[in-house]
Amino acid sequence: MDNLPVEIVRSKGFFWLASRNMPGIMSQAGSSIQFQGAGEWIVDLPKEEQEIEFKHDPTLIQRWDPVFGDKQTELVFIGIELNQETIEKQLDLCLLTDEEMKSNWSQFKDPLPKFVVTN
Repeated sequence: MDNLPVEIVRSKGFFWLASRNMPGIMSQAGSSIQFQGAGEWIVDLPKEEQEIEFKHDPTLIQRWDPVFGDKQTELVFIGIELNQETIEKQLDLCLLTDEEMKSNWSQFKDPLPKFVVTN
């Protein structure tokens, strides 16, 4: 995120960072970027609480991964003459490789500040 293309004027969304047990929220406008925590992943809740969440949001099951549940990333980039392919390639470089998926995620470099959860 240190090298966002200047064509991106606004971006926001939530993300799954392997080294964190909490969803993150990113909000960027111009040169200002903020990261914060966003509560808990539903997959980490007790089964009874998960069922409540499924009833509250029936579309959740459509996004549910059999292994990782609701752990995912959804980011939106708004800009002028953006090159979608370039941005997607840069973001894909952030994804774990198959080998990294098998390793101890807590050992990964994590340059983000500690998440602060706001209500």
